[in-house]
Amino acid sequence: MTLISIAAACLLAGAVFALVLRSNVQRGLASVVSQAAATVCVLWVVIPVLGGAPELHASLNWSYPVETVAAHLDALGAFFLSWSLPMTLLGTIYALGYLRPHFSSRHAGVHFVLLNLTSLSFLTIYTVESAFVFLLGWEIAAVAAWLLVIWDHRNQKVRFAGFNYLVSTHVGLFILVAAFMTISSRTGSMDFQSFAPFLQTPGALRDVTFVLLMLSFALKSAFFPFHTWLPRAHSAAPAHVSALMSGVIHKAGLFGMLRFILLLGKPEPWMGWFLIVLGWLSALVGVLYTTAQRDLKRLLGYSSTENVGIAGVGFGMGCLGLSTDQPALVALGFTGGILHILNHAFFKCLLFYAAGAVYRSAHTVDLERLGGLARRMPWTSGFFLVGGLASSALPPFNGFVSELLLFSGLLGSSADAGMPRVMLVSAASVMAFVGGASALAMTRAYGMTFLGGPRDSSIHTEGEVGLAMRIPMLLHTLGVVVLGVWPASGLLLIGHAVGLFTGGAIPSQVTSALTSISGLGALLLLVFGGLVLLRLALTRGMTARQHVTWACGYTGVTPRMQYTSTSFSLQFGVMFDAVLVRLRRQQLPQEPFPRAQGHLHTHCVDAVERRLFEVMGEGDTLVARTAGQIPESTRVSFAAGLVVIVGLLALLLTGTG
Repeated sequence: MTLISIAAACLLAGAVFALVLRSNVQRGLASVVSQAAATVCVLWVVIPVLGGAPELHASLNWSYPVETVAAHLDALGAFFLSWSLPMTLLGTIYALGYLRPHFSSRHAGVHFVLLNLTSLSFLTIYTVESAFVFLLGWEIAAVAAWLLVIWDHRNQKVRFAGFNYLVSTHVGLFILVAAFMTISSRTGSMDFQSFAPFLQTPGALRDVTFVLLMLSFALKSAFFPFHTWLPRAHSAAPAHVSALMSGVIHKAGLFGMLRFILLLGKPEPWMGWFLIVLGWLSALVGVLYTTAQRDLKRLLGYSSTENVGIAGVGFGMGCLGLSTDQPALVALGFTGGILHILNHAFFKCLLFYAAGAVYRSAHTVDLERLGGLARRMPWTSGFFLVGGLASSALPPFNGFVSELLLFSGLLGSSADAGMPRVMLVSAASVMAFVGGASALAMTRAYGMTFLGGPRDSSIHTEGEVGLAMRIPMLLHTLGVVVLGVWPASGLLLIGHAVGLFTGGAIPSQVTSALTSISGLGALLLLVFGGLVLLRLALTRGMTARQHVTWACGYTGVTPRMQYTSTSFSLQFGVMFDAVLVRLRRQQLPQEPFPRAQGHLHTHCVDAVERRLFEVMGEGDTLVARTAGQIPESTRVSFAAGLVVIVGLLALLLTGTG
């Protein structure tokens, strides 16, 4: 564990240099170098643990009330560290290119400090056993992410999105503190290992504590209906911050779920069903909103809710298998869920980086205005296409691998006959629908952004972005392809982490499925590569003929006559009007030959967030009205005083008892 401490020291030193150096380029390079050194130290420690080496333990004496801080690095923590720090490093490299236009006018040192602190929070969350220090790392990650989101703090919408995120993440923190305090009141300790006896003892209080834990972690990872902060934050934040939040930072919530499932020992069946229902609701609602967004980054934010829901379904399957003694269901559920965490990190970071490149070049991510960028940004177009195919769970890319394992568990013969079997098959049908809707959403996002022509004549693209932004996209693309074509590489990373749940090696059902996937992926790549080479050979030396598109005799064709992002998915969206709430702002023509220019703008708002704000507004109005009546109405004054007296007596009697 000494190297973990050295990694923390490197990150802190890099943060100091990022503040004191004179130029923004030097500050960014200091952050990159320190993160690279920390990443090397961490990988030196975690790779042996992932390979089966003994778990690492350490302790540190601290002042009251923490006293002793226990550190424990097992295969689960090593798995999360193995990609969290490298991806944060790539995000920092991307930031050097993305923030460069602001280097002459702003001090970016604090931004790079926050990126270092984000990596430092991972070292804390994934290694400590003390609830106090765990919460400290949790809070560092939350506050650092908030400050990273409000980079453009002069914009009121950005400030509101940051405030929304800050409030939401602290609601989750309060729930988590309540769960920890409940456990500590029964165990007399804030050490995770001492939590196990309480969590393994059936009882109403244990069940309530489990729900509190899962809800706090679900809010951190943006499960439905706790997701409303996510699309706003992603839309407002710089692209690398959105990528790290979605792909890396909020995976801490999924880590928390897995860590406390381990402490449960043998969960009860309802716990597995709870996670399955929470997961498929998140996947379903997330993908529906993905198909209706016109802001590219907001679209990707809802896609993150979809994908954490898919991972949650895997965790629920694993818990159900543990409770009913079905090893195959345990292995397929946890292998698919944990592998999907890694796969999502790769393709979602890639998609956000590509969206950031679009914004840096075209200065907008509004799908209603974009189009035709593939010709000006061929690298970014290719990267986004690969990420979109992976997000749609299409072979031979990595998203297909993990989702196929989950389908194998949901549809496998290991499930009990009767209602459990029906519910698992129903969950599989929902996931199949989610996969199809995700393919629609990604087709829409890619087509509206990169194909056709610009839908707004005022959009002027500056061309392809620089190497600092393309290198992280390239490395994530390689990860997406390698994990899809050679899924055994992912199994090398997660094998011993899954073994913590299965009690040993991964069953043959999983390894055989991955072997067949590997062959299919390699075959598809060969066929696709052969077709590309054949096309190049056949068209060598040929000049493509160009002519106007036939428009049924109409010669006044304009770019606005293309499909818009709204019209592309409208027929799909109207089937779900009860969920997808659309706002319209319009000025329609009133005469046969209108003199005034008309317009029509539509925007799909989040129904949960909209209703939440309505309830808050109604509650505020009710409180104000009641407060105004107290000095004016004798009955209201008497009732309010009586309520206060009864409340005080209840507190007094409870305390005396």
